[in-house]
Amino acid sequence: MCYTVAYLTKRKIRYAKRAGADPDEIGELERQLDEVTEGLPPMHHVSGFTHPRLLCFTRDDGPRFELRRWGLIPHWVKDAAQAVKIGRQTLNARGETIFEKPAFRAASSKRCLIMVDGFYEFHHFGKRTYPYHIRMNDGEAMALAGIRSDWRDPQDNSLVITVSIVTTAANPMMRLIHNNPKAEGPRMPFIVPSGSDRIWLDPNANRDAIEGIIGPYDERELEAYTVPPLLGKQAVGNVEQATQRFDYPELALL
Repeated sequence: MCYTVAYLTKRKIRYAKRAGADPDEIGELERQLDEVTEGLPPMHHVSGFTHPRLLCFTRDDGPRFELRRWGLIPHWVKDAAQAVKIGRQTLNARGETIFEKPAFRAASSKRCLIMVDGFYEFHHFGKRTYPYHIRMNDGEAMALAGIRSDWRDPQDNSLVITVSIVTTAANPMMRLIHNNPKAEGPRMPFIVPSGSDRIWLDPNANRDAIEGIIGPYDERELEAYTVPPLLGKQAVGNVEQATQRFDYPELALL
C-alpha cells in the first residue's frame, strides 16, 4: 500500500518547518527547495509505479533537501534490468522487517523524511475500488518515513539515488479504508510524529530505538475523504481536482 502520493503543492516554508528546521535554517532550506524543485510542476497525484522523484529531508551533513527516485535499488544490484525489476518491488518497506530483508538491510540505517501533502489509498466495495485522500487535518505537510539507497549503474557509471516508504500496521481509520482482500492485513505509511524526527534521522540510533517509534499515526490528527477516480478511463490525472472531495452515493451508508 501507499503507491500514490501528492506533494510540491504547498508553500516551501511549510516543508522546511515540518522537516524540523530551526529558525536560522529556514532561509537556507527554502533556497535548497527552490534549487531541487526548479521546473517541477505540482504533484497532485503521482503513482509510485512511474518512479517519480520524492522530496526527501536528511540531517547527515546538516539539514538537506533532495529529490530521490521512488523505488529503492540496493547497492548490490548488478545491472539495469535487475534494477528495474527490484525497483517495482521496493516502493514500500514493511517497518517490521527493514533490518532483516536483504533489499532493505543496508538502507535501514540511511533514513530520511519524505515530505508530502498526503497520500492515497483505495477502498474495496462491491466490485469496485474507491480512492481516498489522507492528509493532516490542519492542512500542514506530512512527513513519511523513508529509507535510502544510492546505486551506481555499471553500464554508464551514473548514480541513481532512491528511496522507499516505510509502512506499519493501520490505525482504526485506515483499517476501514485499506480493506484489500489480497493484502497481508491493512497497512499505512509510517507517518513520523514530529517528536520522533530526531530518532528517525539519527544514523547511529540502534535497532531497538527505531523499532520503538514505528507504529500507526494518531487518526485524530488525520483527515480522509473520497476523491474523483484516479484509475481507468475516468481518471482525472495529475491535477488539483485529484485532491478534492468527491462523493460516491453507494458509499453513503458505510
